[in-house]
Amino acid sequence: MTATQRSTRQVLDEKGTRYELLSEMSRGGQGVVYRTHLPNVLVKGFIHKDLDAKQRWHQHIAWLIRQDLSGLKLARPLALLEPPRFGYVMELMDGLVPLQSLLDSFVAAEHDAASDYLAQGGLRRRIRILCQLARTLNQLHGRGLLYGDLSPANIFVSDDPGFAETWLIDCDNISLQAHSGLTLHTPDYGAPEVVRGEALLSSLTDCWSFAVIAYRLLTHNHPFKGELVEQGEPEEEDAALRGEHPWINDLDNPENACFANLPMQLAEHSRLPALFSRCFEQGKHDATARPGIAEWLEALTEIDERIIDCAECTATSLMPGAGADLADMNCFFCDAPVDANVVLFEEFIFLPQEEKDAEFPELPDNRIATGRRVYLQQGTTQELKRLMPSFSYDRWPTDHVRIEYTDKGLGIQPLPDSALYLQRDGDPKLLEKFQGLKEALRGKHDTPYQLHIGSPEKSHVIWQFQW
Repeated sequence: MTATQRSTRQVLDEKGTRYELLSEMSRGGQGVVYRTHLPNVLVKGFIHKDLDAKQRWHQHIAWLIRQDLSGLKLARPLALLEPPRFGYVMELMDGLVPLQSLLDSFVAAEHDAASDYLAQGGLRRRIRILCQLARTLNQLHGRGLLYGDLSPANIFVSDDPGFAETWLIDCDNISLQAHSGLTLHTPDYGAPEVVRGEALLSSLTDCWSFAVIAYRLLTHNHPFKGELVEQGEPEEEDAALRGEHPWINDLDNPENACFANLPMQLAEHSRLPALFSRCFEQGKHDATARPGIAEWLEALTEIDERIIDCAECTATSLMPGAGADLADMNCFFCDAPVDANVVLFEEFIFLPQEEKDAEFPELPDNRIATGRRVYLQQGTTQELKRLMPSFSYDRWPTDHVRIEYTDKGLGIQPLPDSALYLQRDGDPKLLEKFQGLKEALRGKHDTPYQLHIGSPEKSHVIWQFQW
């Protein structure tokens, strides 16, 4: 290799660190991302030919490096390349592939779509990918920033279908919400007002792009590419993406209905269908009517708590929320009855007598059912999470109860920074160490157990389960 060839394969950052460019990882409209000789270290080069555009991009990345992006699953810029090159260095964990590859794989396996859906991790993996993506976007929005050009090409996920690690790789369009000045978007994922050229990018356009990605990942349909678009002229697709046609599940206007691929029944026992309707109906014309990312995150997290595996076909299915009978549930894919040994946890809010009498005198007891259900199967571990309305925290609070279910029985971990009480008969018992409930004792009592998080004398959360 000549000296000239070596120089084209090596770059320096502004700190003087040298990187060898090994292979191209991805390419977009603005730049190319290269793997380097250092593990988990990537280099992105800006490929625009206009010098003014390069200078603006350079200044934006310099600003972005100064922002607080810590704790976010972003391949954030770490250092700019040494002039005259335009680019930056970033970190990304190994074993990730573009989310787009999941969608492309499904199209290639259309003859056996259901089997491919399961081979890629089924419903559980897709929900967890969306949970991680929503959490990152929610944290970003909470810091006054927007992501911008959100699409499956710049979302990277675990290449192993047994995992759902999710990162955003292209941070070039991250900006302050009040000063974005951006209209760049990926075809199929831009909000209608951006496609029409009537608005700039914002957190509300992030919400639209997220909803389209979520719908495609769960059903492998684009929400606006139904029969009218697929069988019409190319102009019909352009019109649909501008918001001029109904989405494929619009109950008031079925002209663009879709009858292919996977139905939303996979997630029908959840808030997702209503959120999609709000986004793609009212939110098509009024961006402020769209569900926020925090609302998507809460709904997706609740689904993750209610997914169990089928013993017959190993598919994952969503169990019902409050008011449904578990005995009536069957696997979506093979119609087998659900696991009879699953343990159901139901959430209540306990109110002291004075508060109950003053605020809810009609209640038959001191508890209010929240409607949340969490399902636990043998061989798994679950966290009974506290869902805040905004879901804005970055890490699980210390009052999330960890439960594990093995062939020996149920194990309950104490809380490090909060009081946890167990009650079945008699007064609540403070759990100061690991508490096991033997498998042999299951079904011996009709009275359910109750886990009290916090003082039993004050308002607190109760998780009730039968054992």
